[in-house]
Amino acid sequence: MKFGISLGSFPRLVQSDFEKLCEQAQYAGYEGIEYMVAEEDLEVGAEFEQKYKKLKEIADSYNLETPTVFTGLFWTYNPVLPETKEKALKVIEAELKAASILGSRVILVVPAVAVSELDYEEHYRRTIDFLRTAGSMARDYDVIVGVENVWNRVFAGPLEFRKLLDEVNHEYVKAYFDVGNTLPHSLPEHWIGMLGDYIVAVHVKGFSVVNLRFGVPLMGSINWKAVNKAFKEIGYDWYVIAEVPPYEGDPFKAIYDAKTSLDVIFKEK
Repeated sequence: MKFGISLGSFPRLVQSDFEKLCEQAQYAGYEGIEYMVAEEDLEVGAEFEQKYKKLKEIADSYNLETPTVFTGLFWTYNPVLPETKEKALKVIEAELKAASILGSRVILVVPAVAVSELDYEEHYRRTIDFLRTAGSMARDYDVIVGVENVWNRVFAGPLEFRKLLDEVNHEYVKAYFDVGNTLPHSLPEHWIGMLGDYIVAVHVKGFSVVNLRFGVPLMGSINWKAVNKAFKEIGYDWYVIAEVPPYEGDPFKAIYDAKTSLDVIFKEK
């Protein structure tokens, strides 16, 4: 396995200094850094290309890969609502373009955000349509759409999530599995076994079912031995990317602690 750190693990005040983040990621011992597509990136043109080429140069200078690209924009541009679907597809386009420049293999996609005005089956149908369209776009870039399990009030269990991917049935639509997002309603080791080869990228963080808080891996309620065993059983050996909340007192300490936890959880003794 390789270990990476997500840009989302840094406070917003320091996210703009990508060189500083790469310096800290290298210092902590990570092999990769996950970049975030933001609102200002949705206009894909010459300025966009120049920006991402520069980001790639910075990451390369610190011997860091950029294996995945993520975004939080699907919470704003819900793929299952007609008024925001086209904007959600623009987010897909921006992620794919960024990935093609950065050399990323996977983009993260939130499949839907449940709303009361749609019945559950309509969420399901519209999500399948959206993901098939996204998969066709991704094929042109040879980049995988990684559908992430999130707290979106839909597709909340491993059987249902697997059924969704089976129904989409697209070679460029797979699973970006988040270990911490499975709790408190399910167990990550069950998801791993159920999704199997669909898993193409992994986010990790801890979660406490007592305090209902995310944190650094090994803090909280996750059975990490069972998680590691499940990953071994399906033969997953690519990037595990820490996505952890930063500490209030220091912008970088949480990423150091996360790396130490990953070494404990996944490295062979």
